Amino acid sequence: MDKVKQQEIVNEFGIPTPLENESDEKYAIRMIEEITTFLKEYAKRSGKKGYVCHLAGGVDSFVTSMLIKKSGLELITLYLPFGIKEDRADVEVAVRVIKPDVFRTYDITSPVNESLKLLQNLPSSKVDLGNTKSRIRMAVIYRIAEVYDVLVAGYSNVTKLTLGMVTKHGDDAADVKPLAGITKSIIYEMAKIFNAPQCIIDKVSTTGMWDNKSNLDEVTELNHQVCMYLRGEDIESVYEEKILRLYKVSKHKRHSAVTPKDTWWLEE
Repeated sequence: MDKVKQQEIVNEFGIPTPLENESDEKYAIRMIEEITTFLKEYAKRSGKKGYVCHLAGGVDSFVTSMLIKKSGLELITLYLPFGIKEDRADVEVAVRVIKPDVFRTYDITSPVNESLKLLQNLPSSKVDLGNTKSRIRMAVIYRIAEVYDVLVAGYSNVTKLTLGMVTKHGDDAADVKPLAGITKSIIYEMAKIFNAPQCIIDKVSTTGMWDNKSNLDEVTELNHQVCMYLRGEDIESVYEEKILRLYKVSKHKRHSAVTPKDTWWLEE
């Protein structure tokens, strides 16, 4: 394994190092305190009342919402389904635990279909529907942020960011990313501390999956390998190669628009 490159990636995302003999639970508690302090300070310096977060029905958006709630700032949560979704009940259970100051639901079916219809002559791909839904959702979220005078909190975790399994200017668009340096295993620890409903804990991550979830097993195993990799552990070369390839080709997603003065895109 290329341990130098592994450490370089760990350093890029600023993954906090566990203290000596620190359990995952204690590490998670420490991260909760550090992140809530950050959220309070950033909102104060930005002159904003709080944050808006899209409640997607999974553990990442649940934990992000709870971090904002714990900070004592105003919390607006949104549920933005594409038509009828089977996870509606899970979202409603999560809302009862989170207790946001404002909760709104907006069905994005119409604008998504209009967007697809507008570009119907273009060739389709595995990700066109998912990316369109994600970007429409972000347009709604930023409009709500404008109305309530709050910031947008994204819920991309470090696994998503490493692999580039996010939609550029879609679910990855945010003013703050509280989970950007947190691995999935610690996010689950945070969820338990926040008394997450079991349906949220048990939900399979759909990050990187096609809409029909035909690649579920492949993505689930890759996500597990990334968590090990980001903890500094050794993994099989086949997974290391895949992680490094996806990390490299998705570098543009982790940067703002490149300028002629930038050099990050020249780095191997």
